[in-house]
Amino acid sequence: MCLLIVGCDHNTDAERHMAEAERLMDASPDSALSILDSIDANELSGSKIRARYALLRSMALDRNNIDITTFEVLQPAIDYYLENGTPDEKLRTLYCQGRIYKAVQDYDKAMQAFLKAKELKGTCTDTLTFAYMLVAKGALNYRSYQMEDYVENNQCAAELFEAINKVGYSQLCMMKVLDGSIALGNRALSDSLWNVVRSFDPICQNAKDGRLLVELNYAINFNTEAEIKELLDSVSISAEMPEEGKLIISLGYLSIDNGDRAQQVLEMIDTCSSVGKSFRYKLIKSEVLEANGRYKEALDAYKVFFSSNELENSKIYSQKTTVAQERHDLELKELQKIRYKDRLIAGGLCILLVMVIVVGVIAYYLHLVRTKRIIAEKEKVRLQLENDNLQKQNAVLELGKQNAELELTKHRLETENMRMRVAQLETESEHLKELARNAEQSELPLPVVNAMQERIRMVNSLLASRIADNGAYSKPYEEWIDRVTQDRKHFMDSTRLAFTGSHPKFIKYLEEHGLTESEINYLCLYAIGLKGKEVGEYIQLRRHYNISSEIRRKLGIDEHETNIGIYVRKLMNSL
Repeated sequence: MCLLIVGCDHNTDAERHMAEAERLMDASPDSALSILDSIDANELSGSKIRARYALLRSMALDRNNIDITTFEVLQPAIDYYLENGTPDEKLRTLYCQGRIYKAVQDYDKAMQAFLKAKELKGTCTDTLTFAYMLVAKGALNYRSYQMEDYVENNQCAAELFEAINKVGYSQLCMMKVLDGSIALGNRALSDSLWNVVRSFDPICQNAKDGRLLVELNYAINFNTEAEIKELLDSVSISAEMPEEGKLIISLGYLSIDNGDRAQQVLEMIDTCSSVGKSFRYKLIKSEVLEANGRYKEALDAYKVFFSSNELENSKIYSQKTTVAQERHDLELKELQKIRYKDRLIAGGLCILLVMVIVVGVIAYYLHLVRTKRIIAEKEKVRLQLENDNLQKQNAVLELGKQNAELELTKHRLETENMRMRVAQLETESEHLKELARNAEQSELPLPVVNAMQERIRMVNSLLASRIADNGAYSKPYEEWIDRVTQDRKHFMDSTRLAFTGSHPKFIKYLEEHGLTESEINYLCLYAIGLKGKEVGEYIQLRRHYNISSEIRRKLGIDEHETNIGIYVRKLMNSL
């Protein structure tokens, strides 16, 4: 908690200092830089506040004309503001980014940064930074001989500087516009701009020097030799004069055929300066040497100019192509965004229209269906009422007849059922008695005889119950049923023994085919009329299906095509 409190206090102090530095950025950039230097950047917490510090420090260095050649300071601002910043924050970040690229002579990327910054026009409110960006972009245009863009950017910048009362900067930009129009050879535009520039009351030394250079350049390109000579005689050449001014004066002497004086002024230029390394200096030098009769040196100087110019032209062409492609890509992306939005809007409207039509059709269809359903329901109710009346009348007539027929049918069925049951039980009793007599004569084993006699007693009890319609006679039968069904083994053994007496050939057939007593017991359950599922539920053995498969194998029965219950009953009746 202590660390968080200390960190928050430090951020608060830093934000206060950064707000003060931002306030002083334009009026006193050196003070703003001092305030920012007093902040320890390593103690700042949060990507947003680190990005703000990085951007303000980069802007302060730029305002103090200190070139930055690395992105170490600006990188936090690039990482944060280009994605999350306001239009003003993006503009400032892109401007500082372009200035760094320009300082390291990566002019292509610098132009790309300025183009992206220019796309923020209309959304940003930082007029001063936007004007600075236009001036920097114009400098890149001048370097690549894109004079139309150079004039346009500086003219826009001059208007912006004038709108925020930056008169000195506005004057410098107008002089650059005049310089560009002179380079383009546009005499009419140059004359109108020259009248404007001549009316300036320069408020700074840079403006004074700039107007002098423009005046010399204008005179050399458009005035007579006498006017040029008069102007050159009025100019005092000193070491403090800008290198560009010396070059123009040398060109002026060359234009009035004063080669010696042109040579003297040219030699005053520092060859290590940017002007001394420029193509214009190399070209003028070759022309001055030629004017003084030093043809061999002039040829060598022209060769140097030509080779350097060709190399630079290839670079410029490549950069122009890249910049043009970048601009085209930006415009294409913007156009694609607009088209995408238009397609979304059109698609949304179409979908909305289709939905309205569909909803209307559905509503109309539902209305028709509802109306038809109401009419149909009313008609149905009317017909139903008529039908109900007829049915009620028929029902009254039919009820008596149906009741009488039902009673008669019921009585007849009960009588027939009783007769059949009695006949069946009598037949079964006689059959069992006959079997018992035969068993006594054939001297069957005692268990077989006992099993048969037991079943005869149970059948007699059931027969007496049915004949007398008295449930008391069937009590022994029910007790026997409960007892034998609970003791599965006893019941199955007694069933096998009963079949041994009643169907000896059937039992002998099974024994001859190698069936065990348990397997014969299993088949006897099928013989009394049970089905496979009922047999499985009764014996309660997991091996039920294994037993069935083993019996099928011994009897030679097909496992899938023959029902074992049907087979056993047919076999018993046939033997």
